[in-house]
Amino acid sequence: MTNYHTLPVDEAMAWIRAWTDHAWPITLQQAFAIRDRLEWVPSPHEPRFFTTKLSLNRRENGRISRSNEFGITGVNFSLSSTPSSEEIEQKKIAHAAYSHYINALQSLWGPGTTYGKSHFRWVLSNKVSISIILTGTRIGVKIESPWLTQVTEEYDRAMEDYE
Repeated sequence: MTNYHTLPVDEAMAWIRAWTDHAWPITLQQAFAIRDRLEWVPSPHEPRFFTTKLSLNRRENGRISRSNEFGITGVNFSLSSTPSSEEIEQKKIAHAAYSHYINALQSLWGPGTTYGKSHFRWVLSNKVSISIILTGTRIGVKIESPWLTQVTEEYDRAMEDYE
């Protein structure tokens, strides 16, 4: 059995809110400051990639998306370690942690939008969007800038016209 961990709910919410509560747009330098404040370790080859305390074998488990004239487009990171194999007990731990994260996020921002049982998304009043996704035993967070949220919403509306 591998050493599988999920982040405690309070700490997960602190990680998420470090990004969602920040004034947007966020410059790349501001994003690096947030990363450093969270004690995430930048890759020596590309500082947009980083490891968190959940990383196994110092493998990168997060990234800051490229920036444009509207600042960074988002950030992705894991709330769980990645085991070398998925075992039943690890899946139970992941599902329980995911449920706790969803409950905490719903208490902050309401029900959100569901995409099946394993993907929730919220668009916040500042137009930052956050998704939390469970894939097997991996729990990932995707936070998108207001600019990327708008692009995503426009794309989704355009695709609805083709259905």
